[in-house]
Amino acid sequence: MSALIISYSGLRGIAGESLTEGVAERYGAAFGQMIVEPERKPTVLVARDTRPSGPALMRGLLRGLAPYATLVDLGVAATPTLQHAIGSLVADAGVCVTASHNPSQWNGLKLFLGTPSVVLGGDDMKRLTQLAERAVENPHAPAPPVTDRHEAAIERHIAAVLAAVDVVKIKERRFRVAVDSAGGAGDILAQRLLARLGCHVVRVEAGRESEPIPANLRALADAVAAEKCDLGFAQDLDADRLALATEWGDLPGEDSTLVLTVDHLLRRHASGDRVVVKNVATTRAIDDIAAAHGAALVETKVGEINLSRALISATDAGKIAFGGEGNGGVIYPKILYGRDSAIGMALVLEALATENEPLSKRLQALPQYHMVKTKMPLGSDLRALLARVEALFEGAAADRSDGLKLRFTDGAWIVVRASNTEPVVRVIVEAKDKGWAERAVARILAL
Repeated sequence: MSALIISYSGLRGIAGESLTEGVAERYGAAFGQMIVEPERKPTVLVARDTRPSGPALMRGLLRGLAPYATLVDLGVAATPTLQHAIGSLVADAGVCVTASHNPSQWNGLKLFLGTPSVVLGGDDMKRLTQLAERAVENPHAPAPPVTDRHEAAIERHIAAVLAAVDVVKIKERRFRVAVDSAGGAGDILAQRLLARLGCHVVRVEAGRESEPIPANLRALADAVAAEKCDLGFAQDLDADRLALATEWGDLPGEDSTLVLTVDHLLRRHASGDRVVVKNVATTRAIDDIAAAHGAALVETKVGEINLSRALISATDAGKIAFGGEGNGGVIYPKILYGRDSAIGMALVLEALATENEPLSKRLQALPQYHMVKTKMPLGSDLRALLARVEALFEGAAADRSDGLKLRFTDGAWIVVRASNTEPVVRVIVEAKDKGWAERAVARILAL
């Protein structure tokens, strides 16, 4: 169990090695013990993405949860669909068997609590792990009874998204859209949603790794160009992230999704006390857009729970709040306090319909920075590495609230931090000067 990666993103491991059916059972039992009440069994929703290891892990999870909870199965469903369903189906908690954007050999568990539903925080994950270490496996237990609410969950999620945008305006554009869901849990969600927004959908069936970064999206880019689409959408396997392709088949990077949607929402909400929330690894373009619209900006540590808490705090204070992560994770609290590719798609289409512009032109009108992202294996002494990076760029303002972030007077920045989801160090550099960003990454890797 020590080989698992455990954080506020849940737990992840190599399927069949550090993450087995038995491990899923123990964590299911631990989660059940955390939420059980004396007088009643709480209702827990479960779902999974399409990784081959999912069914076995789901069996273990259900065995572990069964003594403590009433179980409702959403089947193969997007993480944001499950998260939305905790409220719409009036459940107490939820678990999705997914490793989100991680490579194919991985799988994991994302755990959600409460209303509004958010992922477990760090303290909750520590308690969960302590309980799991004492849990006992029972592989011969009969399959527990579950209720199937797959269709209801998807339909309610779609209905909520449609209610949040101008469907008539989007339909008038008759968008032609290519969609690459990576064969994942967001496939049905995307197809149905876009059809109801009046889009002609070109389904891209590409065998690729989950993370919707440009290196993995060549099939989408080719399909957009070949089918003369207005744009393309790409999801990860659990559909909480969204990346774009322009009408020319260009791949602007996943940060562009959040930049476009935040700009659009600030135009839509042109007045009032507005707050934009992002994390330390998200493009400075968000800062520029918030400032241009007179909105407040809140920057958090990486991790969905940190964004969720900041957004809950802002909305509870009566403010208009939204935001997300530069990995393509759009968070719009009217739908849920987590990343959601479905509302991301709808808002992108609404933005293009409102401005009556192609995607490439709309993106060109937004602040432009050059970002370089890479990763390297996590060594034994991260603290020493961060000190060496800080010394390498003498004169930058250093922020160690989440790994190391170096800020430069011209707006450039560098982030070096341990991943919450993989045993790697992530290196992200952004600057106006592309050459400077590339040279900065090379200098860091040379360490």
